Amino acid sequence: MPWIIVFVYSWILFLIFFDKTKFRYTVYGGIIAAGLGTAVDWTGHRLKLYSFQDDTFGPLVASIFYVTGPLFTMGVLFFQYLSLDRRLQAANVAAFSLAYLAVETLIVRAGGAHYHHWHYTASLGVDLLAFTALSYIGKTVVYGRGGQGGGAAGMKGPA
Repeated sequence: MPWIIVFVYSWILFLIFFDKTKFRYTVYGGIIAAGLGTAVDWTGHRLKLYSFQDDTFGPLVASIFYVTGPLFTMGVLFFQYLSLDRRLQAANVAAFSLAYLAVETLIVRAGGAHYHHWHYTASLGVDLLAFTALSYIGKTVVYGRGGQGGGAAGMKGPA
């Protein structure tokens, strides 16, 4: 059940905050985040660091809710709010990393996942690294190579 709640909550926040005029380019953030998150979680499961649990639907359906919920929506919103200003990029990375850690904490506390050989601090470190990497990728995708503006999205950087 926690997976459905997180899925619905993610999409509600997404629909409140996303800008449909930018979606054509920021959708790649969701796709990349879903792929990256799936790879990290697959590795975590294989190393028995943590596991997903859901008696209602089973692990496959829980994973689908997770990938199409918080991973995809946070990736799109992360690309959407990405800035060329490095200080704002750092704030964006910190804010999304903490938001993702909050989602993860709620899932673990609600019983949707279990840590075997893992800790919240390790999750925060992985989240910071993942969003920093997404920041670089997003700068290239949204603003074009080198972050000079007018890239793939035809969007200009901050004034």
